[in-house]
Amino acid sequence: MSRLLSGFVLVFAAALFADDGAATKQQMAQKERLAKVQKLVGDWHGVGQSQRSSTKDSWIEEAEWAWSFGKEGPALVAKLPKAKYFSQLRVSAGNADGQYELAATPVAGGEAVRYRGTLDAQEQLVFSLDQPQGELPQRLSFRFVAGGDRLLVLLERKSPTSDQFVRLAEVGYTRQGSGFGKGSTQRECVVTGGLGTIAVTHNGQTYYVCCTGCRDYFNESPDKVLAEYAARKEAEKKK
Repeated sequence: MSRLLSGFVLVFAAALFADDGAATKQQMAQKERLAKVQKLVGDWHGVGQSQRSSTKDSWIEEAEWAWSFGKEGPALVAKLPKAKYFSQLRVSAGNADGQYELAATPVAGGEAVRYRGTLDAQEQLVFSLDQPQGELPQRLSFRFVAGGDRLLVLLERKSPTSDQFVRLAEVGYTRQGSGFGKGSTQRECVVTGGLGTIAVTHNGQTYYVCCTGCRDYFNESPDKVLAEYAARKEAEKKK
């Protein structure tokens, strides 16, 4: 009976380690896919316009994008304290390369609205809804210009008389501090490989991360992060 119990414990423990390894591998794959759109990370200030080249009914927007490493898996999360349609956005990796999901929390509150999206050849991230949700946008397009220092977000919905999308509004963002440090050596985030802007320390050594989400993740498991970083750099050498 004792041998049977011991065997069961060993099998159960092996299954747990296998599941944990598979989950870690899946999260690393998700993080790699999200790294393709991590130019979103940072603080942005912008202006929303219902009509292009017109200040009529325009408004000020702010967006703070950061990495998140919660129980739901890695994601890029934005807080939008002054936005017109959504108060928070959460971008996660889809089931295949180039596919993404967006959970958008309406300003009015309630459950997040789920969009599906893709990253096209021009690195434009486009999300759409299968079914309309009240007056909310049915399609959101994220496009970087000016080397990533400018972000244009187009919000659209389908015309009531056709299947064509029509403009609701467009928000033009500028990255905060985009003119700072031009021409200097860029530091790399040890968590995601993005631009390191925040210093962190471990065992007397200084490293850099790109946002508060990565900072918290590093502080929770610095040895794990540095091991993954070393493995990633070694893999890059072999390419």
